[in-house]
Amino acid sequence: MVAGDIFACPPRREASASGVIASAVFHLLLVLALIALARPFRFNEPVEETIDLQIVPAVPAEPEPASQPAPPSASPPPAAAAATEQPGMHRATTMLSAKVLADPRSRQTREALPTLELGTRLEQICNLEAVAQVAQWDKSFKPDRVIAYAMASTKVKSGIITAPGAAMRSGGNWYNLAFNCGISPETQEVQSFEFTVGKPIPREAWADHALAPVY
Repeated sequence: MVAGDIFACPPRREASASGVIASAVFHLLLVLALIALARPFRFNEPVEETIDLQIVPAVPAEPEPASQPAPPSASPPPAAAAATEQPGMHRATTMLSAKVLADPRSRQTREALPTLELGTRLEQICNLEAVAQVAQWDKSFKPDRVIAYAMASTKVKSGIITAPGAAMRSGGNWYNLAFNCGISPETQEVQSFEFTVGKPIPREAWADHALAPVY
């Protein structure tokens, strides 16, 4: 999530979701460049403080087609990689950040990530997953930046980064966002993700939470 316009390609009548997602990754670069502003943490160190935050109700999503029941022999996802689904949260069925990072246009981001402390690196990957998932989930959003700890501290436990008070910038406005991101420190890939998008954050509150306007 970095300053700069989405790719200056000629507009298409129907932009593909993958194109929007791939374009959004460039906005991550500003966060990486200004990583000194990010709050470092140890991924394996439990956070003991209690976060008391009222999560804003999610924006209604279009109903998804009914899926066929899994065969009885299907194996459940690994417990360490699966986030516990919460009421009002949209659970992603396909993880997107690895594909976005593999895109040739993401070379600068791939080179910047290894320079970060492990906990910060994993949080940034989860932020990128949030950008990609929201962009695919609702085309009316054009997210270009996510701050996981903007409104409340993140919590880390059992391979899950929980961000009950994240903030997402889209179309020049900041929105409340909450997500649970299951990510492996070994593979550094997101294995499960669920999120909810809330109401816009009042402009008068932006400065108090270091929410920058459009660059």
